[in-house]
Amino acid sequence: MRKTAFVTALALILCLILSACGSQTAAEPEMSEVVAAVEAAVPTDGMVEFDANYLKNVFKLSEEQYADCYVMSTNVGTSIDEFGIFKGADEAQTAELKSAVEAYLQFRLDSWMPEYLPEEFPKLQGAKLWTEGNYVMYAILSDEEKTAAETAFQGCFKA
Repeated sequence: MRKTAFVTALALILCLILSACGSQTAAEPEMSEVVAAVEAAVPTDGMVEFDANYLKNVFKLSEEQYADCYVMSTNVGTSIDEFGIFKGADEAQTAELKSAVEAYLQFRLDSWMPEYLPEEFPKLQGAKLWTEGNYVMYAILSDEEKTAAETAFQGCFKA
């Protein structure tokens, strides 16, 4: 009787361990979690959120082309600080979002006027783009803020 109870308990423990190992894949975070993490790492004073019309005109993205998005940019004419977080509905849409953001960053580089805020140009030249799951994020920020944004963004996807 004791032997049977021991074997049953051992089997239960083994099942629990195996099921825990199989559930190590973390679910994707909610957009609000990702935004909160990035905003905690990047100063957003003097920034405003872009609306769907801006995204349609500048990124060439209609609301059907993303599941969610959050794009912040400075509203002060002496800085070009900006970051954006996009969430695709699936892998294919995420790939399209990545292409749209890459095209946007290239457009910004191609249309830059050298006499306009030359001290800000390195931020644009060093702009970064990251993807995690169905999320795409870009940042046009100082090196320090870019690193903080990347760490916050990628930290949302660690198990």
